[in-house]
Amino acid sequence: MPLATGARLLLPVRQYYVQTDSRVPGQAPRMCFSSTCAMAVKYLQPAALRGPNADDTYLHTVSRYGDTTSPQAQISACADYGVLARFSTSGDRALLERELRSGYPLATGFLHHGPSSAPRGGGHWILSVGLTPGFGLFNDPYGELDTINGGYVRIGSGGQGVAYSWRHWLPRWEVEGPGSGWCMSFRRADAQDEQL
Repeated sequence: MPLATGARLLLPVRQYYVQTDSRVPGQAPRMCFSSTCAMAVKYLQPAALRGPNADDTYLHTVSRYGDTTSPQAQISACADYGVLARFSTSGDRALLERELRSGYPLATGFLHHGPSSAPRGGGHWILSVGLTPGFGLFNDPYGELDTINGGYVRIGSGGQGVAYSWRHWLPRWEVEGPGSGWCMSFRRADAQDEQL
């Protein structure tokens, strides 16, 4: 359940996977989606992944279904660990907050290069784990983003529970306008009575 103190809400997503320490050749710079989904799997099915580099184990599962950048491969890999995942390109802040208040993290794909007024790039995935006035709280597997200018101020650290301002992060997520955010929602497979 969410840990709420005043206007702050933080899910107890204790496992933080850093993509930059991957031991899979050539994957560290490009496995943000897998590291992000692995954090959600570990949160919902704590016994599913073990060890500090278990996102590498998860990545091997993803690779059986396709590339780390493929939403369908991620959905199939999550299912192997007892987690139902749903991909959408219509995410918004209301959905994000609804998921968090219901006790579920939300994977979000956004543009991390260029200024927040004109974001660009191939995209990056992080896990939404909480919120506080004016900010979303995220587990960013690459490190700590400079939300105003783009790029990273810290790589390989500083991304656990990092606060990104709505003002500069939302334009990076809803690039095509309100309700256009890429996201992945999660539920335990044995809790299908809860809407995904």
